[in-house]
Amino acid sequence: MGVFEVEPQEFPDRVSFNHYLAEHYDTLIENDLYVIAGLTEYSREDFLDLLRNDGYEVVEDYGGIQKIRCDYGGDRPAEFYLSYDVEDNVILFYTDMRKTEEVENTIEPFLENKPGVHYLYISPSLLQEIREKIVSEDPATEITEFVAKRTERTETSARFRPEEWRTINYYGRDGLESLREMEEHYGVLPRIMEFNVPGDLCFRINHEGVFKLKNGSLKRLFKHIETCIEEALKVKQAYERTDFEMITASAQLEVPTSEPAAITLNNRIRYHELDGLKDSMQDRDYVLVGSYSEEGSLYFTTEVIDQVKNSTFRIKANEDQIRIFPQDESDLGTFYRFYEFIQDSVDESAELAPA
Repeated sequence: MGVFEVEPQEFPDRVSFNHYLAEHYDTLIENDLYVIAGLTEYSREDFLDLLRNDGYEVVEDYGGIQKIRCDYGGDRPAEFYLSYDVEDNVILFYTDMRKTEEVENTIEPFLENKPGVHYLYISPSLLQEIREKIVSEDPATEITEFVAKRTERTETSARFRPEEWRTINYYGRDGLESLREMEEHYGVLPRIMEFNVPGDLCFRINHEGVFKLKNGSLKRLFKHIETCIEEALKVKQAYERTDFEMITASAQLEVPTSEPAAITLNNRIRYHELDGLKDSMQDRDYVLVGSYSEEGSLYFTTEVIDQVKNSTFRIKANEDQIRIFPQDESDLGTFYRFYEFIQDSVDESAELAPA
């Protein structure tokens, strides 16, 4: 059995498709609905070509929406509906097939590994904001499951053993109260949360832009997805300000020049922490070439090879800021992946510097 069926009609964009799904959800979809969000720098046609080259085929065309299929070696092909926003290059995949099979073996690694694309990274602070907004609107809201982490370099306050990093997986109807307590006592921040808004909505959200609707108002879930898209586009705008080009200096000489993006740190980097930073980067499949550092007023620079996205960039850092310089061709997926690394391993409260 494949993905849920929709009526043969034209959908000009994701807004119209989302409206259709919200109106017909109860009769269309029997299983949990997954919406997987991402961003790309490819045009619509180039993105479809990228999918085709990765083994996907378009089996139905609904105008602004395509039904795609991929045979990944499982007991049935994986099928999704795809929307592509031509203005912001936002991509959404919709399916009611299995998360642990069709989703995890196709779209998730595609978004994580392919150059020029990336999943819609949702920061811990944004997850907290979404939680508090939901609870303020519906005080009876329960969090029934969550995953929360405390990273090694965090400066998030913790009452107990603040020097320890930790990951907490929690199941229980008192998850909201427990998560708030653990944030205060153990300094953890959310990565995954499952909400139950009584009589209205039950859904799950994770930091990799995967939304799971178990039951309830799909229209309301789409509002939360749009909030996450708006925040992710701010990162994309910072990426779009970066640039690389060869400038002709003379008839015989071209000089490379690039315009960086900057990440401001609230948790300052110290010279004695550089070895740990390099180790963390290597653990996340980055290769550092030609590293150089100076003590005192910290200066650190290195060329970075991203083995996952197969791209290269250079960083220059002082205690308060990391600047990212594209090399050869800048890559959206590379930029998102490194920004997530900084928030996950260097400074949870790091922010993109304004233009």
